[in-house]
Amino acid sequence: MADPMRTKTSAAPTPAVPVGRLRLATVILRAGLRSQLANRADFAMAVANGVTYQITVVLFATVIFSRFPALDGWELGEILLVCSIRMVGHGLYMLFFGNLGLIPHLLREGRFDAFRTRPAPTLLQVFTYEAPVNALGDLVVAAVSLSVCLSLLDIEWTAGAVLFLLLAMVCATVTELGLNLHIAALVLRFRGSESLFFWLDNTAGIFGNYPLSVFPTILQTVFTFGVPIAFAGYYPAAWLTGHTDTVPFSQALVYAFPLVAAAVTALGITAWRRGLAWYSRNG
Repeated sequence: MADPMRTKTSAAPTPAVPVGRLRLATVILRAGLRSQLANRADFAMAVANGVTYQITVVLFATVIFSRFPALDGWELGEILLVCSIRMVGHGLYMLFFGNLGLIPHLLREGRFDAFRTRPAPTLLQVFTYEAPVNALGDLVVAAVSLSVCLSLLDIEWTAGAVLFLLLAMVCATVTELGLNLHIAALVLRFRGSESLFFWLDNTAGIFGNYPLSVFPTILQTVFTFGVPIAFAGYYPAAWLTGHTDTVPFSQALVYAFPLVAAAVTALGITAWRRGLAWYSRNG
């Protein structure tokens, strides 16, 4: 029996195709959300998983500060701002794009090939495959961390500063998306590379929550010009907290995070398209 959704889309005039694709993606997302909510215990455990992981990150930072009240001139509230920007960005990434990490599973189960036969873009179907409810836990902890750090900081929150903070969080989300798109493209060609998803998540969680200046020069270089996780928290936080004069390499980097986010994502989309084209020929 033909899929009525495909029949309707193929019968529609050409200008209506994007609407049909969006409707199909919406149906898929709703189905994923219903499946997540069908078992309340699973839903609660998914949220708790996100909360537990992010609380562990915050507790680790607290333990560090119980031994070292300041790190390279950064106080607790300032460190928490770095951590909070990154965690909010990570939570938003998980909420909207976190299903990228499921690509290895989709490949093993054969569902990725089914995506390629539907009229909606493959990447959009990956994003809407299921509702990543554990992202709610990430965002709850990130919001608490942000509220605590704002209460500790002596910053004049002008309209410009608030917009700068909001832009930093959005760019942190986009930067993480771009980096994971590169990994997803590798997974399409080299199945053993799926462990890079976990490597990136752990690396960002360990090194992305602290001032870059406390790390050796080699790590400063890697996290600025190689895997630029420093732009997902540290560099914008340095401007907000008045540490611009202490950043490595160049003070101009505190303003570069929107350009870095755009460049990393553009390159990630290009890599994804190439990986998908390779998979179409050889998968």
